[in-house]
Amino acid sequence: MEYKQSDIELSSFEKLKKEFDEMSLQTSYLANVGQLAAGIAHEIRNPLTTIKGFIQLMKPYLVEIEKEEYAKIALEEIERANTILYEFLNAAKPHVNAAKQVEVNRLVKEIAILFEGEAHLKNISICTKLAPENPSLFLEEHQLKQVLVNLVKNAFEAVPATGGEIGLNTEVRNELVLIRIEDNGCGMSDETVRRIFTPFYTTKATGTGLGLSVCNDIIHQLGGEIEIKSQPGVGTDLLIYLPKQSVLSN
Repeated sequence: MEYKQSDIELSSFEKLKKEFDEMSLQTSYLANVGQLAAGIAHEIRNPLTTIKGFIQLMKPYLVEIEKEEYAKIALEEIERANTILYEFLNAAKPHVNAAKQVEVNRLVKEIAILFEGEAHLKNISICTKLAPENPSLFLEEHQLKQVLVNLVKNAFEAVPATGGEIGLNTEVRNELVLIRIEDNGCGMSDETVRRIFTPFYTTKATGTGLGLSVCNDIIHQLGGEIEIKSQPGVGTDLLIYLPKQSVLSN
């Protein structure tokens, strides 16, 4: 069977046209998603601004009752939320490194204070044991804070409503700084531990299964590792190892 040159050219043209149409459709879809994301970010930022304003109004009262750190942490959390929104909207743009020297003990104490109210309401004990070396890490603070907040949230979901215990500890081990999150919750099977950082894997009735995967990615980006030791019905011991080459001990 013979093909004319015009038939071959027409076939090539139709193929190119199909590819172009698909690319145009994808570009249009991404543009719509971008507009939707911008709209959502705007709607989230508005209430954050209102909340920030009210916290600032309450700050003198909190200073008076010697609870100024509550306002400080709440305002920092609002800024963290705004930073996450900014990064979400600018994901395709070059990343600007905002690394700085971060005191690990201070950050862990702030996380404990952040969850203090929830712990009181649920009758859960949350305590800290901090390294006497007071280690510091050169990294982007909001990234490490995002990881710790997510992991402590998971611990709260795992422990019993009454009698739950969560420990936040820091240590310096040879060439590593260790941040440890312990709980006496439901624990996990070996299979769950093996798959826990897989994207979209979750044992919860609701949720995307992306939280722990993102946490693992962030720690890897910081040059560290996460180790999980868990036993069903006993609890979970979660260890974050970060390299000492980015540490400055005070």
